[in-house]
Amino acid sequence: MKLSAKFLKNVENVNSFQYVSQWDIAEGSIQTLYFQIVDKLKDDLRYMSQATVVDSVTVTFLSIDDNSEIVKTAVQPFADDKSIWYINLSATEVPNSGAVKISITEDGVTKTFRVAQAIVVDLLSSGGC
Repeated sequence: MKLSAKFLKNVENVNSFQYVSQWDIAEGSIQTLYFQIVDKLKDDLRYMSQATVVDSVTVTFLSIDDNSEIVKTAVQPFADDKSIWYINLSATEVPNSGAVKISITEDGVTKTFRVAQAIVVDLLSSGGC
């Protein structure tokens, strides 16, 4: 098994959504970000956990400054599809890089993987001169 994530938008239910190459958000807005955990060794098939208990799924927005990392606990919106999850970002939570680390803890065992270029943030100001 080699876990990864696909990013989703326009999520209505387990069969109505669109895949996107990355999350695209605007600074200062509240966001609900959906993703699907997939198994890369099985042609990106949905990863349906066989664990007795999925303890947690967390998404960490990485930063060169550890104090600026954002860690969010994911929520499973559909009981009949264990592969789809979402997180919420508040208007003040602005990721500093495009990379994320996703950790899934099942039956007390944690699996972690990273996705580069997972998110792009449209900034309100460029901070230039």
